Amino acid sequence: MNVTTLKRFEFSAGRQWADGRWDGSNYVGWAGVTGPVDATTGMVVNVTDLKHWLNAALEGFDHRTLTNEPTHLNVARALRQAVKNELPPGLSLAALELHEWEGDGAVLTPDSEAHILTFGFSAAHRTHAPHLSTAENARLYGRCNNPAGHGHNYRVEISLPVHCTPDPALWRPVWEQLDHRNLSQDVPEFTGRNVVTEAIAQYIAERLPEAERVRVWETADFFAEYVPAADLYRLGRRYRFNAAHRLHSPQLSDEANRRLYGKCNRPEPHGHNYRVEVVVQGSLDARTETAYDLGCLDFEVSQVLGELDRVYLDQAVPEFWQTPSTGENIAAYLHRKLMQRLGRSLAEVRLWETPNNQFVARGVGLSGTHSLFD
Repeated sequence: MNVTTLKRFEFSAGRQWADGRWDGSNYVGWAGVTGPVDATTGMVVNVTDLKHWLNAALEGFDHRTLTNEPTHLNVARALRQAVKNELPPGLSLAALELHEWEGDGAVLTPDSEAHILTFGFSAAHRTHAPHLSTAENARLYGRCNNPAGHGHNYRVEISLPVHCTPDPALWRPVWEQLDHRNLSQDVPEFTGRNVVTEAIAQYIAERLPEAERVRVWETADFFAEYVPAADLYRLGRRYRFNAAHRLHSPQLSDEANRRLYGKCNRPEPHGHNYRVEVVVQGSLDARTETAYDLGCLDFEVSQVLGELDRVYLDQAVPEFWQTPSTGENIAAYLHRKLMQRLGRSLAEVRLWETPNNQFVARGVGLSGTHSLFD
């Protein structure tokens, strides 16, 4: 299992283009370090240190003018190098994602780079699998199977290889075909299909042949992603739990604990509204045309999170009796527990301890331009 510690950052900058134009933007992104979780500290890297290194790197970007064709990819590359220059020996930057505020961007990993193109549309649909009986559809999809249909404000993220120009003209024809339509009735390609989010992601990918992946957010807490080259689907579902904890390592002295964990080491526990994203992957079931039964996923995740919700983690969870309840260790714990229930379908687990601190536990063999953006 790999664990990545990520820190969110923001900055504002002006831009001067080669043709003399000026503009500017607010940028937001994530930068992360991947490595083994230290058995003593429970950390891959101290997020306070990561914040310090990021802030030092951002001095050359925040409230500055960016030049030399400041595209998202070029700015991300320059920022990555600036962060690398601040990291101490032995640490390497695993991932960096940069976006204009809630807009297009770029994602960089050690083995890949990609543009991220974004757009949104509003549409209605009915969740109905033609190969299932009326009773089976009603049981699986409930109100979403209502013949009257229902609607969503969809958000789409498209990962494009670096040789492609991230021009909105690429997605505009797709947007025009989907926006303010009843997908089940108005789009011929969906006739006789179960118009689930997986089908929409595949539909968009087929019309953008350069896309390396297409992720469609149906709600703020659920997405479906299609990877054309592998004919692979990923579904991501977000959950929440509230818990208290105190960061303290039995292997360190009291003074060393105070230096390492700061306020988080105070004798009285503090708490977080934790957010968890569970990503499963697979191919489509021929009868339902879905990649995973979300009802089953919700049940399995609830069994794991139910043991963590509204408790003092260091007292209620045996694994944290002698192990610091850091974000890294909680993410790894969730991955292990969910792997026991979901098996090889589990792709990754993301944990937000705060809006600015994110921890990702991922199985071996998963890499590429996965979006880090929240």
